[in-house]
Amino acid sequence: MIGHPEVPEADSLYVDAGGRRLHYLRAGEDGPAVVLLHGSGIDDAALSWRHALPALADRFHVYAPDWPGYGDSSDPDAEPDGAYYIEVLRSFLDAVPVDRPILVGLSMGGAAALGLTLAAPDRVRGLVLVDSYGLRDAVPGGTGAYLLANTPFAGAVGRHLAAGAPGGSRRAIAPFVANPEDLDPAFVEAVDRRLSEPGAGSAFVAFQRAEFRPDGVRTHFEDRLREVAVPTLVIHGEADPLVPPAWARDAAAAIPGAELSVVEDCGHWPPRERPEAFLAALEPFLDGVAEGDGVGG
Repeated sequence: MIGHPEVPEADSLYVDAGGRRLHYLRAGEDGPAVVLLHGSGIDDAALSWRHALPALADRFHVYAPDWPGYGDSSDPDAEPDGAYYIEVLRSFLDAVPVDRPILVGLSMGGAAALGLTLAAPDRVRGLVLVDSYGLRDAVPGGTGAYLLANTPFAGAVGRHLAAGAPGGSRRAIAPFVANPEDLDPAFVEAVDRRLSEPGAGSAFVAFQRAEFRPDGVRTHFEDRLREVAVPTLVIHGEADPLVPPAWARDAAAAIPGAELSVVEDCGHWPPRERPEAFLAALEPFLDGVAEGDGVGG
């Protein structure tokens, strides 16, 4: 086993999950399982969870898969809508295997975690929704995001310009974060590498076209939040420009017993924009779920 070049503390592994070749990172050997699910765009496990993986590894068994079309996983083998990623998650948990993990999902990953929790609550120990997609029947970012997703070549041209211009990566991140000038240079460099890769963002564009509609989205759980039956934490950047904080507050109020943590001076990417504040919110919840469930190893 070898470590990932950006996350040397984690093993870089592959698994066949429902006929799909998925890459994932694994860290830690003791304690309950935690599965970290990254978002869309040009994201992947190493990019979003660079700080979380080593921080959690001393007391949890942590897994972080790359979704199909992201990182080092194979391309999607079907239309990549919300239901597809829920099934990918189910297949990943079967293949590794992972028994009753705490699911931590960012953005698109949050919707997959929420969808699986509702479909199979016996398979999930706890749930953390981080600036999550799927909380409302509305397009994140508004109508403009729908129009951009359905404009031929717009995504490809934007990625090319961002990767090729000085400071382009920081400008590409700017619409998703609170203060692009304050970002860790290592984070910006990692984004730049991903924007430079052939096909960067193609899975995201396919997801947008499958999900976004003029009057809403295909995958949403607004009317089912009261059915969530596991301990839940909602973490949200106070300045998220894509998913309004009000959606997170309403979701936390609707989910029985849910906790809400708002990360100050933060946009849509808390694990990388404000990693210390993100972990300060996440870790006590994970510890509480583990202790409350009587899990010791």
